[in-house]
Amino acid sequence: MPRPRKPARLFQRKDDGAWIILDGGRQVRTGFGHGFRDEAEKFLSRYIARKTITDRGLVELDQILVGEILVRYGEEKRKTVKDPERLLNSIKALAPFWADLTAADISVDKCQAYILHRGVSAWTVRREMNTLNAALRFAAARHRIPYAPVVTLPPKGVANDRWLRPEEVERLIEHSAPHIRRFVQIAIHTGRRKTAITRLKWVPSLNSGWVDLENGVIHFLGKAEEETKKRKGIVRMTNTLLDHMRTWEQDSAHVISFGGQPIQRIDKAFRRAVERAGLEDVTPHTLKHTAVTWAFMKGMTLEMAVDFFATSRETLEDTYRSYHPDAQREAVAIMDRSL
Repeated sequence: MPRPRKPARLFQRKDDGAWIILDGGRQVRTGFGHGFRDEAEKFLSRYIARKTITDRGLVELDQILVGEILVRYGEEKRKTVKDPERLLNSIKALAPFWADLTAADISVDKCQAYILHRGVSAWTVRREMNTLNAALRFAAARHRIPYAPVVTLPPKGVANDRWLRPEEVERLIEHSAPHIRRFVQIAIHTGRRKTAITRLKWVPSLNSGWVDLENGVIHFLGKAEEETKKRKGIVRMTNTLLDHMRTWEQDSAHVISFGGQPIQRIDKAFRRAVERAGLEDVTPHTLKHTAVTWAFMKGMTLEMAVDFFATSRETLEDTYRSYHPDAQREAVAIMDRSL
């Protein structure tokens, strides 16, 4: 009778002291050595959890927890999505409510309960629930569940119309740390999203955007990256931004850096700058909204804006077109003549 297979366990190598996991005939390095037994134990726990999920085949909806589906989705997608931090944050938000429910529990009522449970904007909840929907579809596509239950999203609601006036931008820059000051100036002059800006480098890159100071152009897409629906594109710098950037010290490969190190998250430092400037209801995305709003106020056409801001025509028409000085001018003239 064959001996039963031992469960995955830790073993410390005698030659270099490294902790490894023995799992049948496999040896998996934990990355920890002498003095790091606790860390190696945590690594083993995560390894066993991932392996348990991986070893399961097709199961019925009432036999699998939503938390398991989210964990598996996060593990497999975080290395390929454009913004893994955003994915992780959505999963963290979903977990307290959904993790201990089964996939069979997902219903219109449960989705409505989650919306009330979160108590945040409709846009935020939609983003989180879209992650849940994607995780379920991912599991179904890989035959882990028979089908993806329907996730009922809340209405889009009204977009936040907060934009900054020039004096408010000046106050924000004045009260910002140097790396946040750079971020604000790029955002105001290009109207690009937070991640596209924070990933910028000073030299051509395959996997992130880069700055061409010689030609006055910012490439928000790496040479080997593919464009997504969250378009990045290429933008010619304004003379003001170009003059600023030519004076910036290049003490890191990244344009937005602190102490010579790239910045992974700017949210906390940005919030502090907003508070010091005495502003309210301002997020990094407010800067994109501000840039586009200013452009329409100064007469930029819809066709020009689609190209410059790498934003869809539909979004620009719905959100910004009313700020154009010529908006409905012809229609008003006709109404004047008819009344």
